[in-house]
Amino acid sequence: MLDQQRDTVNAAVNEVLPHAIKMRHHLHRHPELSFHEEQTAKFIAMKLEELGVDSLQTSIGGNGILATITGLQGTGPTLALRADMDALPIQEEGESEYRSERDGVMHACGHDGHSAVLLGTAQTLCRLRANFAGTVRLIFQPAEEVAAGARAIVDSGGMKDVDAIFALHGWPGMDVGKIGIRPGAMMASADTFDITIDGRGAHAAMPHLSVDPIVAGAQVVTALQTIVSRETSPVDSVVVSVTQFHAGSAHNIIPGRAELKGTVRCLTSELRQIMPERVERVVAGVCGALNAEYKLNYRFGTPVTINDERMVNLVREVGAACLGEENVVQLEWPSLGAEDFAVYLGHAPGAMFRLGTGAAKPPLHTPTYDFGDEPLKPGIEMFTHLALRFLRGQSAA
Repeated sequence: MLDQQRDTVNAAVNEVLPHAIKMRHHLHRHPELSFHEEQTAKFIAMKLEELGVDSLQTSIGGNGILATITGLQGTGPTLALRADMDALPIQEEGESEYRSERDGVMHACGHDGHSAVLLGTAQTLCRLRANFAGTVRLIFQPAEEVAAGARAIVDSGGMKDVDAIFALHGWPGMDVGKIGIRPGAMMASADTFDITIDGRGAHAAMPHLSVDPIVAGAQVVTALQTIVSRETSPVDSVVVSVTQFHAGSAHNIIPGRAELKGTVRCLTSELRQIMPERVERVVAGVCGALNAEYKLNYRFGTPVTINDERMVNLVREVGAACLGEENVVQLEWPSLGAEDFAVYLGHAPGAMFRLGTGAAKPPLHTPTYDFGDEPLKPGIEMFTHLALRFLRGQSAA
């Protein structure tokens, strides 16, 4: 049965693939930033209508789209497949015929590929309705790059009655045709902080009359690193990065204020919860010792992306069946990057897996990154087989 299903899916994917390539090229040419994906959403909605999905909802959580494909074998569970749509504020330096036509905006994270994979999967599943029961819910999500879109989709009812959810992320450094997977923590949480340090300004030649917020801020930057080196177990992972330091207006003036901003990344929810207290204790101690005042604004953002073990097993089995066992890579380490796919996992079990886009590809979020056309076929095959296996009750034990 698996061989027959694989042949059926492969034939359908081969027919769909040229359309998916054209759709990706269009999306790559016309990237839009987070919260501004209006034309992207219109294009995707138009294509979904042409494919004949059973239902289509637009403007979900902003520019999000929900579509459903219902199997003809009767009632069953609901499986969600998610792709993100937004681009990044980077000037493209690639030379492809479909390079970005918008100055300063490009698909440097491959969301054009993610959306094209899901559109190709939608077209394939529409042709294979007779092969499954239940429902596939397609989620085209806006604003992933600013970690806001998933929450907006969920708050708008996008995960209602969903029994499981899957997503993929194109991954440079991994050969096309390979996938990477791991149970448990797959990507880190991403929280942010703003620190304002108030001292007393003075002439730079008379530092004794000041309470120097730059000196205090510099020591705060250094002291924050001891949270990682001296308060966190070496076998755990946490990142504390100060990414902005703003102070002063002239060479000869000690300013009265310094502002610091940064991010904290964790791989466990338990460690994440205690980080605000640790950060504040360090800031308060340094500022108190140097007679400065401070304000700390610490914001929880994206949770840890924690893959469900049972869903990972299903991805592993499907990958071995349709790509070959040798092309399913067990990832030794998670990424300290973050993904708001984690929000969906708080409402249904699921998994995100890496999809190889080429071992020699430039890194994500760089001016020459391009998802490429070759990864579309294995991506569509994985999503389609996952849907059929899950909805036909053949999931891993």
